[in-house]
Amino acid sequence: MNIARRKKGLSTILPNGPQSSYRTFLGQVAMKAMWTRAGKPQNAATPGTSNHGWGLAVDANNPAGVNASGAPYGWQKKWSDAPWEPWHFKWAGFGIVIRPKYYERTFKRGDKGYAIVRLKRKLATLKYRRRVPAYGEWFDKKTVGHVKKFQRDHGLKADGIVGPVTWRALNRAVKAKKKRGK
Repeated sequence: MNIARRKKGLSTILPNGPQSSYRTFLGQVAMKAMWTRAGKPQNAATPGTSNHGWGLAVDANNPAGVNASGAPYGWQKKWSDAPWEPWHFKWAGFGIVIRPKYYERTFKRGDKGYAIVRLKRKLATLKYRRRVPAYGEWFDKKTVGHVKKFQRDHGLKADGIVGPVTWRALNRAVKAKKKRGK
């Protein structure tokens, strides 16, 4: 988009700052806290759900420029998931957008990220953990123990590593529990 704009003698469109394009989980937590303190919590997604975290959103310095030039490249305000923010654009994309699923990755002790929070929530839902931390994104020693117990109880290799087989078993167990309504 910017190359086409430059060829026409138009200004370059840039993100508003370092938190305006890709945003890590901790960056999402910081943005949510900042907007909540400002009395506008709706201006930041719940950490872990942000399109910035998927690399599918940008806060642009020239909203009019994006609207004038962005459609052929998948950027238009009309496709935004935050219409009240003139600076925020979500990529509509063309063709198929493949989001990596958190359970396609393998996690072990020492890893971090939002998928670890999801793992801990699933373990808590299944009563393998007592409580779920709000932002506990580390795969710590206790989590290894909870995972090993789950794996033993479900006939899996109890190695404390959460790969595709363990994710599938966790997802099936959570789904079955919800279906039973317990």
